[in-house]
Amino acid sequence: MNNILAYYYSLHPDEIIHKKNSYFFNYLNSEYVFMMFERPLSDIESLYQINKQMIKQNLLVHEMKLNNENKILTYINNIPYVLMEIFVNKNAGITLSEICHINNNSINVKCDNIIARYDWVNLWETKNDYLETQINEIGKKYPNLCTFANYYIGLAENAISYVRMANLLEDDAPLSVCHKRIEPEGTLFELYNPIGFVCDYRVRDVSEYVKKAFFEKMNVKEIVNEFFANNYISYKEALLFYGRLLYPSYFFDIQGKIINENADERKIEEVVSMSDEYEQFLLWVYSFLVKKYNKLIYELNKDNDFYMKSGDTHKVINKYRKEETVITVKNSHILLKTNIINRDIKKFLPITQAFACDFQNKDYFWLEELIYL
Repeated sequence: MNNILAYYYSLHPDEIIHKKNSYFFNYLNSEYVFMMFERPLSDIESLYQINKQMIKQNLLVHEMKLNNENKILTYINNIPYVLMEIFVNKNAGITLSEICHINNNSINVKCDNIIARYDWVNLWETKNDYLETQINEIGKKYPNLCTFANYYIGLAENAISYVRMANLLEDDAPLSVCHKRIEPEGTLFELYNPIGFVCDYRVRDVSEYVKKAFFEKMNVKEIVNEFFANNYISYKEALLFYGRLLYPSYFFDIQGKIINENADERKIEEVVSMSDEYEQFLLWVYSFLVKKYNKLIYELNKDNDFYMKSGDTHKVINKYRKEETVITVKNSHILLKTNIINRDIKKFLPITQAFACDFQNKDYFWLEELIYL
C-alpha cells in the first residue's frame, strides 16, 4: 500500500492502519483514508461535485483528493478506491445536532438526479411490488419472513399515502445532502463521509435516525422534541417526517439480508416483537405533531378578538366583515373553510403554499397566487 500511495498521490506515510475495506494514515499533520468505493461508478462524479461545494461552504466533510492522473478513483486489482482527507474526530459519536448541522447547511448544495432519492412514492411502491413478488417465490424457504411481510407492506402503503398528501404542497420542504443510511451508534467519520451521501428531503436523516434509535431502545421522544424545538419544520416536512417514520425500512433491511446474505431468519422476530410498542410511538408522534401545529395557529391568531379555539378546531367569526373561517388540523391535512380569502388567511396556514377548492364557483387554484398579489 505504501508504494501505491507514493505512486498515485506522492504520499509517504510511516504507518498505515487497515480496517475492513479502508486504509487510514497520517501524513504531514493531516489525516487520510484510502477507501474502497462500493457504489455504482456512475455516482462518483456527482459525489465529487457535491463534495467540492460543501468544502467551499466550510463544512467538515472528508475532502476527496484527485490522484496524480487527475482522476477521482484509483483502481487496485480492478477495484476502485478513493482518497479522502479527514477533518473531524473520526471516532466521535453521531449526535442529533451534528445531523441537523450537515442537513441544514447543505440546503443550497446543487445535486443532480443521479444521486437523488426524494421520489419516495415511486421508490417505495417499487419496493412493495418487489417484496410481494418475493413472498410468492420464497414462501416455503422463509415462512417467518412471509408471515409478517403483509403487515409491513401495509405500513409502507400507509406511509406512501402520507407522502402523496405531502407532495400536494409544492415548495415547502427543502432538499439537502443526506445519507443512504444513518445509525445512532455511528461515528462522525460516517456522517461526514461523502461516499454515503444522497440528495433528499432534509427530514430523511432525522426520521431514519429516530427509527433506528427506537429499536436501540433510546429515548426517541426526547429526540423528537429536541428536533422540532431547535429547527423550523414546515407542515409539509412534518408530514414527510411522519411518513418516513411509518415506512418500515428496518424490516426491509433485515429482509434483504436474510434473502441476499443468508442472515438468520430469526432476526426478523426482534423487530416484530416491538411492533406494538412502535405503533404506540407512532401514535405519540401523531399527537405531538397535531398539538404543535395547533399551537402555531393559536400563536398567530390569539390577539384577534374574533378568534376562538376548541380542540383541533380554530374559528374566526367576524360579523362586521361578514367573515366565517374555520380550520381543522388533522394528522394528514389542514382543512380550512372560509368565505373570505385575503392576506390574513396566512395566519391559519403554517405552510407556504396551499391548494384551494371553491366548490360553489367551481374554481380551483393555488392560494400562493392570491396571497402575494
